[in-house]
Amino acid sequence: MLAVAAATVLVAVGLLSLGPAMVPVFQVSLVAILAGYAFLGRGVAHLGVPPIYVGEVVLGTALIAIVVSLGRARWSVVHLAILAFVGWGAIRTVPYIGLYGIDALRDAVAWGYAVFAVAVSLTVRAEHFEAIVRIYRRVIPIFVYWVPVAAVVTVAFAGILPRAPGSEVPIVVFKGGDMGVHLAGVGAFMILGLGSSAAVGLRDAIVWTGWLLAVVTAGAVNRGGLLAASMIMSSIMFVRATARWFLLVFVGLFLVAVVGLADPQIDLGFSRRISLDQIVANVTSIFDSHTNESLEGTKTWRLRWWNTIFAYTLDGPHFWDGKGYGVNLADDDGFQILADHSLRAPHNGHLEILARSGVPGLALWVLLQVAFGLTLLRAAARARAADLRQWVAIVGWIFAYWLAALVNASFDVYLQGPQGGIWYWTIIGLGIAAATTIDSLVKGSVSRGRASPAPAPSPDPAEPRSGQGARVR
Repeated sequence: MLAVAAATVLVAVGLLSLGPAMVPVFQVSLVAILAGYAFLGRGVAHLGVPPIYVGEVVLGTALIAIVVSLGRARWSVVHLAILAFVGWGAIRTVPYIGLYGIDALRDAVAWGYAVFAVAVSLTVRAEHFEAIVRIYRRVIPIFVYWVPVAAVVTVAFAGILPRAPGSEVPIVVFKGGDMGVHLAGVGAFMILGLGSSAAVGLRDAIVWTGWLLAVVTAGAVNRGGLLAASMIMSSIMFVRATARWFLLVFVGLFLVAVVGLADPQIDLGFSRRISLDQIVANVTSIFDSHTNESLEGTKTWRLRWWNTIFAYTLDGPHFWDGKGYGVNLADDDGFQILADHSLRAPHNGHLEILARSGVPGLALWVLLQVAFGLTLLRAAARARAADLRQWVAIVGWIFAYWLAALVNASFDVYLQGPQGGIWYWTIIGLGIAAATTIDSLVKGSVSRGRASPAPAPSPDPAEPRSGQGARVR
């Protein structure tokens, strides 16, 4: 570890000498790993040489990007909330590094990946959103049809899929919850008019068909993924695009009718089959305790563990400090179910923060979410008042992604892994950058006494401006 630390310092000093040129290096690297995490999942996280993996390498570039961007930084309330959360997390981590070593640092990514939020918020400008929207628009038709393929590949070819050197994890890992988060983002992107130039069209129908098939795949194997994908409904708060909602409902009803008549039962090797009955069972199990025994057993195990965490934090000896970052909570709490003791935390990222950071840590986490949510809603309101329609859509897209990530984190170890945590904190950074940009545009309009043309993302040069046809509330 000392050798790695020394080498890291030397590399960092060399990269710092590049100055502002490191910002595009960070941005391109971040886009690359985000795409890898979205398409391939946890397998990408194992690329590297232990203990330095691809996520840590990009994290290093993020730190350098922050340092070279401090001179033009604009700090917000959300930044302060992030720093408070990170500060308390560090306090609950440093004392345990000597005892638990690398495990303490791995658990600490729950707050450590916040570096990505700060780096993105300081380096993304208005002109960058145009590239972000354009790239995302081109990728989503591929992604929605890749989701069911990834499910098949994960099971059917698990034994022959390549692996990172020294890792037993295949390069493709399908997780319904993670996919559900991205499907919420894709759905919101389409509903808000960022995905095409017209209100409805053939391309939209193709994307929605793939989206629904992907949701069925992810939702059948994971309840968290189904709930995460449903956060597309938050788009209603930002844009009332009646034609796009109608197209989604029409395609959905058509597919439900076809599936209902055919009643397919697809066994991909997961614990649950992909079928209409399984989707119904997953939905009803969230609200009804008298459902499938396997689903009920999973829920009971989770609830028992969560109640144990409440007992030793809210009503117990770890109210103020939690158990710290590094301890294996599954072992320490008595809920270990894996022979290799690889399960380390409850399947709820919010309660893991409570268990490790105590009530103060959870309070700072909740404060951060409230501050971010209100910042997005305020930014959308200001953009709507200034008739910046594209920016209203962008904020709505980020809002849906953020909600979906929080929902999935309630059912899975999502924020504590790079494939989820880096995506989540990047969304936070994008939200701050969008809100900052909208404030600048609105202030510029007021100072000039007239409407300012918004450098909002535009579609491909050959296409009309996107967003037309969407009625803003």
